[in-house]
Amino acid sequence: MLGILACAQKMLPPSPDRFPPRLEEIEVQNRTKINLSFNEDITPKAIIKDSFLITSISNETLLIKELTIGRKDNIITLITEKQQPIRYSVLAKVSDMEGNRAKVQAHFKGSVIKDTFPPRITNISPKTGAVKQKRNVRTEVRFSEEVDTVIPVSWIVLPKDLKDRFKTLWYPDHRQLTFTLSDSLGRDTIVYFTLLRSVFDFEGNRLLAPGFTFFTSDTLLNTKLVTGEITYKNKPVADGLVIFSTTGDSIKSVALTPVDSISSFAIQIRPGIYDVTAVADTNFDDRIDLSGKIQSFNTTAEKLVIEVYPDSLAKKLDWYLR
Repeated sequence: MLGILACAQKMLPPSPDRFPPRLEEIEVQNRTKINLSFNEDITPKAIIKDSFLITSISNETLLIKELTIGRKDNIITLITEKQQPIRYSVLAKVSDMEGNRAKVQAHFKGSVIKDTFPPRITNISPKTGAVKQKRNVRTEVRFSEEVDTVIPVSWIVLPKDLKDRFKTLWYPDHRQLTFTLSDSLGRDTIVYFTLLRSVFDFEGNRLLAPGFTFFTSDTLLNTKLVTGEITYKNKPVADGLVIFSTTGDSIKSVALTPVDSISSFAIQIRPGIYDVTAVADTNFDDRIDLSGKIQSFNTTAEKLVIEVYPDSLAKKLDWYLR
């Protein structure tokens, strides 16, 4: 046994990787997205625009809008301006995780296929109903594809005074957005978070559905499930929001939830009596064009139905949040 251990101790360390990465495949997904697949992982430090160039046979440059590491670390995704169905040449300088550099050149034919699939939210955290979210609170939203991070994002958080305390950050892969609370949540706080459909991919497809979650700083969640729907002329209303506010002298919006594609909603709120309304921005001009009359609602009721009507005030959503 001692002899075996001695031999093991004398074994030489594995040889370092001295081989540069090699381009194995170019996948043209559509007219604005190209994937470069390598035989090994590529360091994100090497993913800079100045190291990539795409030109046509007439030496015209195809603009690269964004560069990201793809779903796997050996894939680089290039977001370009609209391609033409012609032959292109791509020249790239990359490095593997060991720092070995490579200069690669390859050819591909541009695509005319338009990406018509809207981005979706594949994950949002904390999960709905999470407890003990008091310190280091981070809400993370993950998307199904790369999205345009230049376009401003619209989102809502209740209690309303929390919004200025959250800082937003996009991940380098253009597929994850993080909201980080700069300090701690107070006791007995339930946070309701909604990301509106203000996110677009690079073809201009709008986010399929809003993102929603809620969580509390407490160890237990004392809430009751409330379900319902909003309608306009007895028809479903897409992109609607339901707002719950306290009653009495000190009126304050305490809970909010989006409706689904058939105008239904389900939300967990503390038992009690609330002033409730619903609003909708149906043409995405950042102005409310449908709103409901404020009605009193007791959480002991089985279902909440809100009828909305044309709103001539055309105010921004924040105006309706107290």
